[in-house]
Amino acid sequence: MNPAALLSVTDTAPHLRDVSAYPAFGALRNSRWFGGLSVSTLAQLARSASIRSLGARQEIVLDGCWLGAAALVVRGCICAVRRTDGSRELILEAFLAGDMLVDAQVDAGNALSSDSLVAAETSVLLLIPREEFLAVARAIPEVALALVREFERRLRGIKALAWGLATTDVESRLYRLLLNLARDQGEVSAEGTVIARFPTQRELAGRVGACRETVSRIVADLARQGVLTLRGRRLTLMPRFFAMARAAEGF
Repeated sequence: MNPAALLSVTDTAPHLRDVSAYPAFGALRNSRWFGGLSVSTLAQLARSASIRSLGARQEIVLDGCWLGAAALVVRGCICAVRRTDGSRELILEAFLAGDMLVDAQVDAGNALSSDSLVAAETSVLLLIPREEFLAVARAIPEVALALVREFERRLRGIKALAWGLATTDVESRLYRLLLNLARDQGEVSAEGTVIARFPTQRELAGRVGACRETVSRIVADLARQGVLTLRGRRLTLMPRFFAMARAAEGF
């Protein structure tokens, strides 16, 4: 049975829906993971894959543990969330368009996890059953190397998060997150560096291991200092912010 077909959600939002295989082929062809593969290989993957649309705050579950398929984020943002006993959320990782969720693909026996995968906003996933994904990785070295690089990237991120929680205060962690968002998503304009779809303050708090009130206060302080502006989900970082953030971290 296709593991992707077992995907379910827990929320009051509409259930996920299938779309045709043609968008699956297009999503594969346009991704940095699979774009260089032959048309026949892409067609084979597209036939086994499925596309799912998720509403904001929908939680992905599969028998209460792992996703059961490699997942390419086509649009939106998926967060790996760890909840504390007090229902506080810590966002361990955020997966954006073009990223792959490949947990437990190599060793499904280590799939048990207390993390949840939650859509931070309306998102689209392309799900590739585990065996089909691994068959391509075994046959095409470039895909296997991409898998290794992805694990390395995520390991660096988790190490940085652990180091930040242990050694820095909330303000410094937020500065570092803003710097990373500017590097990965920012577009330089006459106003400054613009992040068009800035995370909500709840998401920011989860990603720096703080409460939302603390993050709101820091963002408001930065806005009063004139180093950033926030209009809806559009954040603009002024040049002075980068100098201030790097000075605070001792760069």
